[in-house]
Amino acid sequence: MSSVPLFLAISKGDGVFKHWGLFIDEENQNNKTVLQVKGSDGHFRYEPETKDIRKSPDLLELIYICNVDVTKANDIQKIASEAAVLNDIQGWNCQDYVLDLMELLEEKKVLNGGDGAYRMRMDYVRGIQEGLA
Repeated sequence: MSSVPLFLAISKGDGVFKHWGLFIDEENQNNKTVLQVKGSDGHFRYEPETKDIRKSPDLLELIYICNVDVTKANDIQKIASEAAVLNDIQGWNCQDYVLDLMELLEEKKVLNGGDGAYRMRMDYVRGIQEGLA
């Protein structure tokens, strides 16, 4: 079975905090996607981008999360587009969106939350979160 790697992409942000997105690193350049919200406190919106984040001059770090079956890439994008954007919570930001999305993907069994290596990487990711929410 063919698989696609998922990464946490950390980039320079426009504000105080670094920007986070979930990067689906598909083999085909036209399918590489960053799932993210953009905006400011109380005014975030879901805004995915089809691009290879590695080519962005703003990229600071890529953190490998896991591999998923290539057939699940579309499911991940659909779930990301339906994930709640919590503008009513002061301080909620793109980092919270990625963590909320990861939890949602686990709940919907798209990601294996019981995998030990995945859990360790997600614990690390939670530990580097900045912000208030």
